[in-house]
Amino acid sequence: MQYKKLLFPIGAGDDVKERIYGALLIAKHFDTHIEILASQLDPSVVYNMKMTLRGGVLYEQFLKAAKAELGVEHEQNEGVFKKVCAELGVEISDTPTGKASAKFVTKSGKRSVVVEQESKFCDMVIAAAPLDGRVTGTFEAAVLKSGKTAIAIPRKLTKFSTDNILVSWNGSTQNSRALSSSIDLLKKAKKVHCITCKAHADEAAEENLRKLEEYLKIHDIKATYEVVSTTSVPGEALLKSAKDGKFDLIVAGRYGENGFREIFLGGTTRYFLKHTTVPVFM
Repeated sequence: MQYKKLLFPIGAGDDVKERIYGALLIAKHFDTHIEILASQLDPSVVYNMKMTLRGGVLYEQFLKAAKAELGVEHEQNEGVFKKVCAELGVEISDTPTGKASAKFVTKSGKRSVVVEQESKFCDMVIAAAPLDGRVTGTFEAAVLKSGKTAIAIPRKLTKFSTDNILVSWNGSTQNSRALSSSIDLLKKAKKVHCITCKAHADEAAEENLRKLEEYLKIHDIKATYEVVSTTSVPGEALLKSAKDGKFDLIVAGRYGENGFREIFLGGTTRYFLKHTTVPVFM
């Protein structure tokens, strides 16, 4: 698929520059347009204390100060955005230009709700791994509720490539969907390696890998295959395979039979999201 528009919600945290940098790297790689989305809650909605603060005078002063603070935050974030665009040679534009371009926009509302709404109108969502690996409402809205293909990136990403791709295979519906969505990337990759883990490997594991090999061959994708062992730490097996093989990108289902947090070779996401340096295509 040729991506025409990507969406990246900034989310919480102080490392705004690093996260915007990573998102713009992906836009530049795909030579496409990306919208950097920030969201702010309206102070007048959050702090409706007018009836309790002496005739509303203190409330009005508080509201004015709160809005001024949000204005400063917006200017700072937009300033970082412009600086990173200049650094990477990404054109700033409100609309796609046919090459790498970006737009910065701030919308009012609860971040997770805004992200869920806005992500419906893009080809792919980029989501930064949440702090400490804990799945947040914003991350879940971007990755799960958007209904779109997504790439979860580490909070600090200095290079993005799709040359060497690791495919995490567990046979789930979401895993199958991620695989199909990644076919174009896999066809262009220099190296594709498919793994499944013993936790998912039943008597038909080898047969499933053989069928996967036959399927990828239909698309002229030559890949290698491996059954790996899990560890006592959920997500560690996938991370080890990715690091040991020096892969640029992981293809994995975003959730399996046990819900959103049960992904990546049958483990919870927290360990993986906290420690990964490799983006995940889902």
